[in-house]
Amino acid sequence: MRPSDLVRLAWGQVRRGGVRSLLCGCTVAIGVCAISVIGAVGNVAQDEMHEAIHAIGLRGMTCYLEDASTGEALTPAFAEAVMESCPAVQAAMPVKYLNGSYQNGFHSGNALLFGVDSHMQQVLDVEVLSGRLLTAGEANQPVRRAVISESLAKQLFGRTEVAGRNFYLTVGGQEQIFEIVGVIRDQTQMLTGLAGSAVPTIIYLPYALLADGTQAADQVLLACTGDTQTVRSQLNAIAQGPLGLRGRIGVQNLSGYLNTVDDMAQKAVWVFLLVAGISMIVALGAVAGGMLSAAHDMREEIGIYRAIGGRQTDVFWLFVLQATMICAVGAGLGLTAAQGLCLLATKLTGYTVATSPGLMAGCFGVAVGCGVLSGIAPAVHAAHLDPVQTMRG
Repeated sequence: MRPSDLVRLAWGQVRRGGVRSLLCGCTVAIGVCAISVIGAVGNVAQDEMHEAIHAIGLRGMTCYLEDASTGEALTPAFAEAVMESCPAVQAAMPVKYLNGSYQNGFHSGNALLFGVDSHMQQVLDVEVLSGRLLTAGEANQPVRRAVISESLAKQLFGRTEVAGRNFYLTVGGQEQIFEIVGVIRDQTQMLTGLAGSAVPTIIYLPYALLADGTQAADQVLLACTGDTQTVRSQLNAIAQGPLGLRGRIGVQNLSGYLNTVDDMAQKAVWVFLLVAGISMIVALGAVAGGMLSAAHDMREEIGIYRAIGGRQTDVFWLFVLQATMICAVGAGLGLTAAQGLCLLATKLTGYTVATSPGLMAGCFGVAVGCGVLSGIAPAVHAAHLDPVQTMRG
């Protein structure tokens, strides 16, 4: 029999199946729709998680004294020695933290004052929205200049283009006027979402304003490559060599932690997709059951077809094509429904929820594959029916 005749006969059987074909197709459609929608929502969640994680603003590594009770201190001199002697480190920035508060007109609140130097751009993952960051000259002098976040700029002035504007900042118990030199994108979105108002506003100030060169830095942040163990060994060699420190230097890989969370978010999406894939297994069973029922109902037709010279392979491919067509039509309906649900979710949530072309093609391919697999057993059963016995009923 010609392939075109097989396709025509298979489609005719799908139409004759009526409710049976409809139910099998709906089962496939539900499975495909579930996978597509969960995949689209998972992609949005993964993108939002990725953006929130990296918006914290930490990358590279951080180093500190493992035993702070020794009385020794990491100073800007240590950061300079690291940059000069450690090939894996591109930039090292001592940081100092201090609690303070801000005020401008009727707007005020608590803040975490973050003393940084001119390596801020290299060490912290910041995005400048307006103005600039602190220069080396500003960072090394106790000048009253600051870099603030986007949300603080909007709170104080109603916009982000505020470079050159002044506001009041309380540092060490003294309220002083500070000039804003730059505005960066917020870096605490995820933390604020988890802890609410417990996360203070971060304001970046010159390091020399919070501590002089002889005072201990709270941490030294590093922009570097290489594994944690190698960097730790190099830092301890520098500390115990030229600087004469007795204490051991500890190192934490901040980028590694963020990448781990990123990978976990991606794996979570795959887990949800696999759970949704269970519905495709159910659909496979439903289509296989429907094809077996069709083979039983068509026994006499199969017997007549075989008696007039029809081959077993023709009967086999007739049932495989029938199952594949049901799954293909069901997949098309499921993808259409998924697109509608994604458009509705986009309208209701404000997020762009959309199924990727790759996911849609994958869902359709899986559905067609399920059709082939679910049609094999009924096709083998129908192909091996005895013509004489089937015509006797």
